Amino acid sequence: MINPSTDDPGDQQRQRDGFWCVYSPPLIQLPERGFPSKHFFAELAFESAPHTWPAPTDWQRFRLGIQFERLWQCALTHLKGYELLASNLQVQGPAATLGEFDLIVGHGTTLEHWELAIKFYLGTGDTTQTNAWFGPNPTDRLDLKLQRLLSHQMTLATTLAGQTLLKSRFGASNAKVKGIVKGRLFHPYSAWLDQQWQYPETITADHLRGWWLTVDDFISRFTNGSQRFRPLTKRDWLSELQAVPVDERLPADRCLAALSSSREHYAHHVAMLDDNGLETSRGFVVMAPWLEVTQAQDQTV
Repeated sequence: MINPSTDDPGDQQRQRDGFWCVYSPPLIQLPERGFPSKHFFAELAFESAPHTWPAPTDWQRFRLGIQFERLWQCALTHLKGYELLASNLQVQGPAATLGEFDLIVGHGTTLEHWELAIKFYLGTGDTTQTNAWFGPNPTDRLDLKLQRLLSHQMTLATTLAGQTLLKSRFGASNAKVKGIVKGRLFHPYSAWLDQQWQYPETITADHLRGWWLTVDDFISRFTNGSQRFRPLTKRDWLSELQAVPVDERLPADRCLAALSSSREHYAHHVAMLDDNGLETSRGFVVMAPWLEVTQAQDQTV
């Protein structure tokens, strides 16, 4: 499905990322609340694949959520049966901005409001509960994000200000809402290794998954072993890596040394590699502050 039209590795990765945004499985399983099933994404088809997918406008201030939105905006200009009508459209209330429509999409005669999110959560404690899943920045939590989506972001089209804006801009006051949430869940390493995955009912059964370990556990499990890793910057968090060059396949101690030079103090994302430099899994190595924050929140919920 993906046939890179350029020899530039950056262009090829953005193309892989773009197809990943469209065809990777969704995280949330609530079709009755506007979250499409995997079948919706599987049935999306391109009139013709984009020749060029958008690059971040500022690599120094790279934000994954913004890049995710831009890749979807590009995809929608090429998907059969869909038309991108507006993006990041602010809804003004009487006294303040109520929020913004991520995407307004035309689909046949139907007006649709698409709300986008790219999320990565690590499970700790009772992982069947939505409040047990924390982001690499542990102030981000699955239950809080889901509540925000359902109670605010995905209800903008039901507000008077939202309906008035839609009517004036697109001739229809009603819009069908879609929550497009992609990403991965990272299970405790032992559960991931044994494939004993437990997750909330609101999560799709075939969600993308990985593992997480504390720094101490990562050291004890992999130091002096033959396993190789590659640190992942946020620009690498979407599609799978291509074959990693030999000099970038790091043993655990060198991987940790590379991570220690990062400004990140909560959790580091890494890929585990096979002998050919191909990605076999993804995980997070979490730092003490991440554990402290998540354990403190566990005691308050």
